[in-house]
Amino acid sequence: MTEIKKYNGRSAIFVDGEPLASPMVFVRTRTRDENNELTLHFDPEYFKNLRKSGIRSFMISCNTLWLQPDALDVFDKEAGLLLEAVPDAYIIARFGLHPPVSWTTENPDEYVEYSDGVARPCHLFTESYEADYPRMYSLLSQKWREDAGEALKETWSELLKRPYADRIIACFITAGHTSEWGYGANPGMLSSKDKACRGYSKAFRREFSSYLRELYGTDEELRRSWNDPDVSIDNPPIPTFDMHYYASQVDQDSTAPRQRIYAAQDVPPPYSNGTHIGSFTDMDACPQTYHFIRCWHHGTAKSQIYFAKIIKEMTPDRITIFCYGKQGCCNHVHGGQSGGTRLILESPYVDCLENPSVYENRVVGGFVGQRVVQDTFNLHNKIYICQDDARTLAENRFWRNKYQVYDMTDTIDSLKRDFGKCICDDMQSWWFDQLIGGKRYKIPEIYDLFAEQDAITKEAYSLDRTKKSEIAFVFDEDSILAVSNGTSYTLVETLRNHVIARIGAPVDQYDHNDLANPEMPSYKMYVFVNTLVLTEEERKVIRDKLKKDGAVAVWMYAPGFADPMADKKMSVENMKKLTDMEIAMDDQCFDANFRWDGEAHPINKALDKRKLYGNFYDKRMSGATNPSQVLYRDTYLYPLFYSVDKDAKDLAHFASSGYPAVSVKECDGFTSVFYGSKTIDHATIRELARFAGVHIYCESGDVTYVGANYITFHASSSGKHTLYFRKPTTVSEVYEKKVYGEDITELTFETYFGETKMFRIETK
Repeated sequence: MTEIKKYNGRSAIFVDGEPLASPMVFVRTRTRDENNELTLHFDPEYFKNLRKSGIRSFMISCNTLWLQPDALDVFDKEAGLLLEAVPDAYIIARFGLHPPVSWTTENPDEYVEYSDGVARPCHLFTESYEADYPRMYSLLSQKWREDAGEALKETWSELLKRPYADRIIACFITAGHTSEWGYGANPGMLSSKDKACRGYSKAFRREFSSYLRELYGTDEELRRSWNDPDVSIDNPPIPTFDMHYYASQVDQDSTAPRQRIYAAQDVPPPYSNGTHIGSFTDMDACPQTYHFIRCWHHGTAKSQIYFAKIIKEMTPDRITIFCYGKQGCCNHVHGGQSGGTRLILESPYVDCLENPSVYENRVVGGFVGQRVVQDTFNLHNKIYICQDDARTLAENRFWRNKYQVYDMTDTIDSLKRDFGKCICDDMQSWWFDQLIGGKRYKIPEIYDLFAEQDAITKEAYSLDRTKKSEIAFVFDEDSILAVSNGTSYTLVETLRNHVIARIGAPVDQYDHNDLANPEMPSYKMYVFVNTLVLTEEERKVIRDKLKKDGAVAVWMYAPGFADPMADKKMSVENMKKLTDMEIAMDDQCFDANFRWDGEAHPINKALDKRKLYGNFYDKRMSGATNPSQVLYRDTYLYPLFYSVDKDAKDLAHFASSGYPAVSVKECDGFTSVFYGSKTIDHATIRELARFAGVHIYCESGDVTYVGANYITFHASSSGKHTLYFRKPTTVSEVYEKKVYGEDITELTFETYFGETKMFRIETK
């Protein structure tokens, strides 16, 4: 019996009545030889040593009998080897739902179709399957759902007849490229060379009609909302190539303008094709684009719910796992894996979502960004599982260099940091050894480390796990679909990948809809990161929560600018109704640099008055798989928003435009802070938090994760560092098993660069 239920204040996976506290492991054991035959590489000693280190849950890949008639024979062999090496192992069956290649030719309505009708082949790769397809099958196809669903039902049913079926605790369902429910780079959503775009298959049109019917109900309401007398639910308009301009081309044109700009001329207006307002899709001019993209994401989520329901109805005593919710390391708009998380969390059939951590800043001295708003999972009694594919000195020299993990010290400190993040943020995790047959963690020192971490995890689960954060970062998945990829990268990814762990105070992360949940805790400060698309009802929920908590609200860039259900969908009036501040817009393209004003205020008094803020100025750490993410990237504001509220106090001004960049106003029941850039640094957040009355544990900007009972510190510089505590605290280092101080309010300790210390904190 496997289930999700609360344990010491937070959700946990339970197996046969006991919480599953230790991480899971997935070792890639399969490869194909020169004849494309599947070969199994299984090292029993590796699995025995992992079990001695406390790890008990292991994933095994499996295709359906539909795709591979001997799939269960292969699974049987690997399961047998695993249980021989680890007799008490728990098994997570990882199913791939690719159709046979022939299916795509037999079902021409169900694959991805482009506006020009040209077939675009794709290469699909997973841990247990690899093949070239003439076209990519649609993850929104109802025919694929039904055929793959029958195949899943057949294969799962046969698997449960195996003598080891009682060891299977979960069904991990995968599809799409790399098992992550995506379409891969080839084919992409757009073919710029051919000016062609996706969405022209009958499979998608059916899904789009279903989406619109659910949202609007009737043609009359759709026509009223879209201000189009000819549109219909049964024949929805598909966006043209030009209507996708906002998603990525605007980023390029805004940072490298199409026209040459001479010193002797005025700056010309930015390029526009009439389908967007700067980096926003224009919901008034072409509402179908936003809803097309939203349907694209929701359709993938609905497919996952469809398959999860099959498993849950057959075996309610097993949990289901999917990869979804990416808000990092992906094409936010066109990927299809970001905008339907809320649907999944509200479903009774999906128990867990997982993703790898972001790859950009994993180097020693940096930290690993997360792709989802993990604390929202706890409110829905779901589990977020962090895929920790942390690199070690066992990698080849290319990957050792990319992540700067060269020796055992680098390796151990990186593994400690990533483990500490999961404990402090209270997330389940699994280690992923992608090296064929297992090599990444096949090191005696890592076995010893895993054993220590197993003991730490068990202790962490035995304590009150209720988080005590005073800052909430609030995100919105609909907004990701309405703005350019670069805007979401700047607002969301830069914050998560480079800033959030350097604030020096614990933070929780939620979807804005969680503010309506009576179980959501209260916070002293809410940072509304990318809540750019909000309905009237959603704005009211947010304001009611702020007033109830008497909180400080920090609004980033363009809060509530778009309302897809309003008559006038793109309006600064929407922003005023949310922030209680008069906001103006300049529909030009500006840089984001600003300086704090000289007049002292509690927010800006400790910040440098000549230094530039509002952009990303730190060294961008290497380690990204996409080289463009490593390069310095300016933040652009197109359009630019700023306060014109006579009752607000302006604290900073943009350097090039002179408009107010940061403004603060005391409102009815809460304090409103408008922050006009897309990028915010950890020092600014720290001062905003101090203004809100938040306790700061670390002032130095080193990587610091603060949990209910632990602090993980990863040094970004050698030397002395100091932690500050709310009240007298006993502090011990869990790996050294050394007490650093009893009943102290301040701790100074010394580290080398990249060293990780994990402190157990106990307050009377």
